[in-house]
Amino acid sequence: MLYPMRNEWRMMFVTSGREALDHLSSAEYDVLVTDLRMPEMSGAELLSRVVESYPQIVRLVLSATADQETMGPSTALAHQYIVKPCDAAALRATVERAFSLRAMLVDPRLRHLISSIHNLPSVPAVYARLAEALQAPETSLQDVGRLIGQDMSMTAKVLQLVNSAYFSIRRQITDPGEAVIYLGTETVRELVLVVSAFSAFKLKSVRHFSIEALQDHSLKVGIVARAIAGSMHLPKAAIEQAYVGGLLHAVGKLVLASQYGERYDRAIKRVKDEGVPERMAEVDAFGTTHAEVGAYLLWLWAVPAPITEVVLRHHELPVDSAEAYTPKAAVYLADGLVNGGEEHERCSEYVKFLGLDGELEEWEQLYQG
Repeated sequence: MLYPMRNEWRMMFVTSGREALDHLSSAEYDVLVTDLRMPEMSGAELLSRVVESYPQIVRLVLSATADQETMGPSTALAHQYIVKPCDAAALRATVERAFSLRAMLVDPRLRHLISSIHNLPSVPAVYARLAEALQAPETSLQDVGRLIGQDMSMTAKVLQLVNSAYFSIRRQITDPGEAVIYLGTETVRELVLVVSAFSAFKLKSVRHFSIEALQDHSLKVGIVARAIAGSMHLPKAAIEQAYVGGLLHAVGKLVLASQYGERYDRAIKRVKDEGVPERMAEVDAFGTTHAEVGAYLLWLWAVPAPITEVVLRHHELPVDSAEAYTPKAAVYLADGLVNGGEEHERCSEYVKFLGLDGELEEWEQLYQG
């Protein structure tokens, strides 16, 4: 399947997990593709060893539908699951996408760190409500979906899991509520209470960062983006993508705050004390911005491309009519309106250009009320 790429990639093919570890110890690799069921050493055991010794590697599982016994241990170990049998072009595209996204992150230490992330911290109050709800027998899937849909970390994780090969869904799911229905209460309960795929935010070293404030902002952007997408008369799926893209647009900030607390705290302090633009402070500190960090993580987690694209480009003004009526444009406008100041003024002018200024007051009430 990968033979046509022999002049572009250096590849090694082995027949066991032990042989794979031998090669990893003697040369540097960017991507690992493995099955789950293998003789001698299972795919989950191989992934565990790779996470421990080579966390910077992009880890792909190429497997037929697995059972709970084999899937469970690998939930936090693999970045993406590809269904077998697999189309050769799809496999090549997945690997190529990994290389192109890695090029966005100049600092190899940053790539190393993001590739090693298994979960992101959630707002403690939302995490506590979800854990309590999962213990109550009368809790419905709709209740669980609504709770998860309020938290960026939980939303990203359930979208990663539901779009994996384990569930063999032949279409991409971008709605966290729908994702929970596919996963089921028992699977979500195990992820929260057993596997620790979700966790409460406990970081105290970032004095200038508040996960509650970030969550409040992101939820407002998602709600407003959904309203804007509705006013644009976008299809139902695109309206939901606008909401989820808005909810996740700043997930890169959560990555930086939770993984590089002190350095990110200094960057935020520069923004507040010196008036340095936020993205400039991030580039100075990390060589990249929260948009690229968030998009890279979401791609690693196989969150559908339309949402990853929104996260990557949510600061970019739509440049032509083809981009003017899209989920990305809705999130761009929502973020600017919620941010206020000059961004609000700029986005208000663009709203007038689109002929939607009659809706502006209604949108403003969504985040001001």
